[in-house]
Amino acid sequence: MLCFTYLVLVLLAAQALGFDSPAWPLKVSADGRHLLDQKNQPFLIHGDTAWSLLVQLSKPDAERYLEDRKRRGFSAVLVNLIEYKFADRPPFNQEMNAPFLTPGDFSTPNEAYFAHADWVIAKAAEKGIAVFLFPSYFGKPRSGSGWWAELNANGAEKSRNYGRYLGSRYRAYANIVWVHGGDYTPAEDAAGMAFALEILHGMKERDSSKLHSFHGVRSTTALGHRTFAPYLDLDSVYPGDELGSGGTSAPTSPAQPLTMSLQAYNREGFRPHYLIEARYESLSGKPTNAGPHASDRPRFRRQAYWSILAGAAGHFFGNFPVWSFSKGWDGDAGIGSPGNQDMERVWELFRSRPWHGLIPDQDHTTVTSGYGSFGEPDYVAAGRAGDGSLVMAYVPDSERQERTLTVDMTRLSGKAEAKWFSPANGKYKDIGVRRNSGSQRFNVPDDNGTGAGDWVLVLETESKKARR
Repeated sequence: MLCFTYLVLVLLAAQALGFDSPAWPLKVSADGRHLLDQKNQPFLIHGDTAWSLLVQLSKPDAERYLEDRKRRGFSAVLVNLIEYKFADRPPFNQEMNAPFLTPGDFSTPNEAYFAHADWVIAKAAEKGIAVFLFPSYFGKPRSGSGWWAELNANGAEKSRNYGRYLGSRYRAYANIVWVHGGDYTPAEDAAGMAFALEILHGMKERDSSKLHSFHGVRSTTALGHRTFAPYLDLDSVYPGDELGSGGTSAPTSPAQPLTMSLQAYNREGFRPHYLIEARYESLSGKPTNAGPHASDRPRFRRQAYWSILAGAAGHFFGNFPVWSFSKGWDGDAGIGSPGNQDMERVWELFRSRPWHGLIPDQDHTTVTSGYGSFGEPDYVAAGRAGDGSLVMAYVPDSERQERTLTVDMTRLSGKAEAKWFSPANGKYKDIGVRRNSGSQRFNVPDDNGTGAGDWVLVLETESKKARR
């Protein structure tokens, strides 16, 4: 009896923390804005970038990584099914199995390699984690980072059959979302694009239950690629790197995670969109909790909160040692980094609130002043529930000494409990109960507990709290 009671308590605790596993597969909501599981529960894509998971880690290490992701509230991982460059011995996995018996020949899949991938994907499903999986990551031509040349060499028939093989093999793995492309945007009429599309068609021949998305180059969206767009269920937003990428690309606007998310939200023929691969943490291999790296933490938080409050179905966080599972991936610069800890707080804030019903406050009818300049790093992203039960506004860290938001309280359906949430330590500052009449001013606190000044304003009506 004692053991049974303990088990019940563990299960209840897991549900309270949002760890109950989704009912796979995922599907698009009726309004086309977010994802649902098969019980019609909203699924927030709260993802981690784990490109080399299937080749770089042994089974025990892969399970340890996935258990840590589950514990921190991550609901998705971004993974290469077949790795080309970024591993110790690509394309071999840790068991020294390559994906193809004949190198680069899609018609010769190696059972031993894919059996290991099966195990990891199934383990992710057990832990409630969706796997956003790339069947043949393109990579930049002449960079030696992807399968673009091999894709062209295999041609249409082999590509279609490879898609059929994957569709049949992974039909029962309901936690997979397929992602095509990969850091390259070829000409729409390029032969390789047609061959990559053959892979998608082959998958759908054998398995129509999976969702599909696309990943091009920075500053593009999935639905911006005409060849693939008609066949995609999900849009992705891939912003530029505001600091540049190791000298290989020029810096872009730091506000792209927000502005591109809103463009995707406002697109004619929109589909659920998610933020993918914005600025990575620990590019130096050092934790972002001291020295010059400490200033990066508000940037990673800003990317996540901006995207969700701009109507995204979710986002992916990235950490440099983790995505390649290089030295230190399981230490303070990897899965235990300050950025990962901040992502836990993203989950804590949104998981118990109707994030999926928040409508972006693009016309500033809710937060009417103090929202900063659109397209700049200080811009306040805000959302309001359609029934007036909830308003949330993210105030980024900025050099402004004092900030005050003005909120039209008539946009709420009743008296609201007001509080500030620190995205840096997860603590709340209660402001008290506010009436839903007139405009009211909210002074943004200074230090959020880490020396930074980003905060989330949360206004919840009493009826909303009663339903939680």
